[in-house]
Amino acid sequence: MATDSIQALPVLLCVDDEPGILKSLQRLFIGQPIHLELAGSGRQALELMQQMRVQVIICDMRMPEMTGAEFLAQAAQQQPDCYRILMTGYADLASTVQAINLGKIHRYVQKPWNNQELLTLVEEGLEMFRLIRANKQLTAQVAKQNQELKVLNHNLEEMVQHRTAQLKKTLSQLKSLVQQLETDHKATLEVLYNIISNDPALSGEFALNVSQTCLALGRQMGLERQQRQTLRQAGLFCELGKIGLPNTVKATPFYKLSSLEKSQYLQHPQYAEDILAPALHLAPVREAISQQYERFNGSGEPSHKVGTDININARVLAVARDFWMFVFQRLSQQSHSYDQALEQIRRQQGTWYDPEIVIALSTLVHTGMRIGSEQTYSGLSVAELLPGMRLQHNLYNNKKLLLLPKGSLLNAATIDSLRRYELKHKITLEVPVEHSAEIDQSEEE
Repeated sequence: MATDSIQALPVLLCVDDEPGILKSLQRLFIGQPIHLELAGSGRQALELMQQMRVQVIICDMRMPEMTGAEFLAQAAQQQPDCYRILMTGYADLASTVQAINLGKIHRYVQKPWNNQELLTLVEEGLEMFRLIRANKQLTAQVAKQNQELKVLNHNLEEMVQHRTAQLKKTLSQLKSLVQQLETDHKATLEVLYNIISNDPALSGEFALNVSQTCLALGRQMGLERQQRQTLRQAGLFCELGKIGLPNTVKATPFYKLSSLEKSQYLQHPQYAEDILAPALHLAPVREAISQQYERFNGSGEPSHKVGTDININARVLAVARDFWMFVFQRLSQQSHSYDQALEQIRRQQGTWYDPEIVIALSTLVHTGMRIGSEQTYSGLSVAELLPGMRLQHNLYNNKKLLLLPKGSLLNAATIDSLRRYELKHKITLEVPVEHSAEIDQSEEE
């Protein structure tokens, strides 16, 4: 086990099987107030961690013998307080989800990395480590002082006041940690969405439209905010399991598939259920996706559930999904307007779809309420951006790949990264920002 001996400098452990990458990282951190350790494999890194306490780990995803996910999982058990950063190229979904759930990473960085961004992440990691250690020490100290209060009851009022102040400080620090965990959870969902959007056979635009319609239906039906968020996420990830389908199946409109191919196609909700299984906090989303092809009259898949025995989120998702399937010409060769797509849904009201949800969709379409992601936001050019600005809405590229989430605080490194992205892809971004710290927290994104 790692010793608790006093180390003059915090330890940064870099793990990669490529010597060139390790040398680049070594050059990057020269002159920084840290002690740098390099390891060419997960096994060597674990041996180093037996001998010293490590504050931050930067680990490559693809390594022989032991992957980054496997190493980070063991590192998290051995030294749970260390801050774990995954460095990866465009990894496949299974490896990425494994690293997030088993390796318990805090952040991920894509190769090639931005030096300033990586330096900033390491600083944040060191601060997070110090905060966690301080919280543990403070908790122990509070416990000790509670014992002292029983002995020193003659000075009870003064001691209680002192302890209360310390507890407030601890709660404040814990609140910051909770906010960080929420940010990490959001980053995990962004990874899953970008995997869908980046698949040539799938569509980020379709996912956003289904997601927005699920949210609008939930609001129209008077559902609670938490359930509306579940619906939004279920719509966004309803096609996640399609990455497990053969390319010829997932790239072909449903109406063109053979009977055998349709049977293969209808397995994608179960693939998504398996992918999301380790994420226990996404259980309601997983249930909605897994039941999305159940039909109101009991003729659906996979369990032939009837009526309200079908999960309500799945019933909403089925209506929203097929509405956009008609609009995107996936269920018919004919192009469908909103009204025509609605009419197709109405024809199966009470057989395939819940009548109450169809009525809600009809109200949304006829009143002209926003049901898709067609809304655009004006903003500033990248040249006009300044450090300290925040994103008012999600920033997507023209292929609906998420570049930055709403609420992101822009700094010099982020702005430079956007500038280089424009040059590389020969596009012009329009960035919706808000100058004040008051960011719209609506549900649309």
